[in-house]
Amino acid sequence: MFAHVDINNCYVSCEVLFQPQLKGRVIVVLSNNDGCVIARSNEAKAIGIKMADAEFMVRKNLSEHNAVIFSSNYPLYADMSARLMNNLARYTYTLMVYSIDEAFMALGNIHSLNLEEHAATISREVMQNTGLSITIGIGPTFSLAKMANKAAKRQKRDYLVLDTEEKINAIVEDFPIEDVWGVGLAYFNKLLESGIKTAGDFRRCKADWVRQQMTVQGWRLHQELWGKPCNVIRDVAERSKGIESSQSFNTYQTTLEAIEEAVCMHAATVALKLRQQNSMALNITVYLRTNKHNVKHDQYYPSLTVKVPFAANSNHAFTRVCLQALRAIWQPGFNYLKTGVRATGIVPAGEVQCNLFTGYDHSREQRLASLIDELNVRYGRGTVRIAAEGYEKKWVMKQEYLSQQYTTKWQDIIVTK
Repeated sequence: MFAHVDINNCYVSCEVLFQPQLKGRVIVVLSNNDGCVIARSNEAKAIGIKMADAEFMVRKNLSEHNAVIFSSNYPLYADMSARLMNNLARYTYTLMVYSIDEAFMALGNIHSLNLEEHAATISREVMQNTGLSITIGIGPTFSLAKMANKAAKRQKRDYLVLDTEEKINAIVEDFPIEDVWGVGLAYFNKLLESGIKTAGDFRRCKADWVRQQMTVQGWRLHQELWGKPCNVIRDVAERSKGIESSQSFNTYQTTLEAIEEAVCMHAATVALKLRQQNSMALNITVYLRTNKHNVKHDQYYPSLTVKVPFAANSNHAFTRVCLQALRAIWQPGFNYLKTGVRATGIVPAGEVQCNLFTGYDHSREQRLASLIDELNVRYGRGTVRIAAEGYEKKWVMKQEYLSQQYTTKWQDIIVTK
């Protein structure tokens, strides 16, 4: 058995936790540069605010309902996520952090475990220890656990356990196929053309037809809906398909120098994430974006993927490669709105293939990266960084509604009297 756990309205919940007077209000959290809605309270959902709605398009609706607006406060959300994961780890022998607000827990080998009581205990004690409201879905496969979680939310329950064939059939039969984990827009349209509207309809399809129409991924989903596990809990490094850092500018950028600073900052962020999970990358992609919504401007969406000579995770190695890639795709005369760096070809740090015929000093790069990390942990992130990242960043993102970093900055800690 597996449990799927996620935080209800994650970003909104983190904000309300420290401002409880906002409970019951229409609340939204905006993306980078306050561009679009990425989290909503139940009250915001009720007035028709949708995920990814552009802020300027829903501004009037939010104003009419006296909405509370927050800019994304990622340090706060990441810290609260870590607290949740640390609490969840107490209740399982294997935990897989799937995203900032959700995780899978293995429960199958815990002797004499009453799943209903276990789920109730987790929900109650996580609320007590972190203040976060969570929903738990439990089932014999990842897909059924995820489905149980969604069903529990629709039934306004804290948890739902699918531990019998009767319970599974009751949920699967009428569950909308578009809400099944792993069914994207392309698969949804294809299934709809075949008259498949629910998970129950999909489950009744022949396995050979599913594999032919939806490849092996669709076949695995089909098997999981029948209670046959096809997914396993893996380490972060094993399951990572890519690590990315990107950010929109607060104003259009037209000079190469400003964008170079941003790319170097993203390169350092990606390198740090790789080191934190003890892995390295073989490929690095740098890309630029203009504003596709502004039809008055010329559009340009270049990207370049570079295969590095040796798997790397150091700031120096990433910065060199990313600057070369950026200068290769840069074209003057465009109004750039966004840039980013993506690392793919993730491998464990202990499995790096070196070369006898080059002078690349892998151990020196690792020692230098470790020293930078130690100094930044001791004195604050960004204390030591590559000079190419710049000092005064003119391209920092717009955050007009940013809340305090209650748990990660001394000056923002709440003071009681």
